[in-house]
Amino acid sequence: MRIRTSLPTLVVLLAALVAAPSAASAAATPSVTAEPTSVSLGETTTLTASGLGGLETATFGLADIDSGAFAGEGVEVSGTSAAVPVSGGTAVVEFTPTRAGDVVIAVGTGESALAQVTVTVSAATATSAPVTPTPSPSVSATVPATDDSAQAEPDTEAEAGRFTFVLIPLIAAAIVVVGGVIVVTRGRRRRRGD
Repeated sequence: MRIRTSLPTLVVLLAALVAAPSAASAAATPSVTAEPTSVSLGETTTLTASGLGGLETATFGLADIDSGAFAGEGVEVSGTSAAVPVSGGTAVVEFTPTRAGDVVIAVGTGESALAQVTVTVSAATATSAPVTPTPSPSVSATVPATDDSAQAEPDTEAEAGRFTFVLIPLIAAAIVVVGGVIVVTRGRRRRRGD
């Protein structure tokens, strides 16, 4: 008789344990959102996964490694995925795309996907591209002008150094050559008896 009373009690307990998590899971369905959902290349969007229940770490993943990169506080990035700590059933990570088009980002346990979001990435606009390089040529144009004016007015100390290290050795070499010519000439005169 003991076994018969234990078996029904065990079945009820097991059913309660199995039913409790599924009811909690149904109440908190995992989802992931992007803010903003449309970005340009190089801009960053914030991905927020919620309804993650008791997960300690959520894994955000990309199908294509060239789609972009994840970043954020406490984020462990590994190739096409990022492990993000979960706090209160929510995980947050930043995503910066590196190619235009639709990028699908999934969040899950690392073994199975729980939810996904699509981020629309547009190429940089043609009007913003020329605006950025325009200041650079004017800045670089003023740098050579400054360098040219510096070359037009030589430094007096530099000129004194040039005099010391170039002109004085040339004069010394000339004196040695002239002295050598005089010595050779006198040596010939003595031999001839002049």
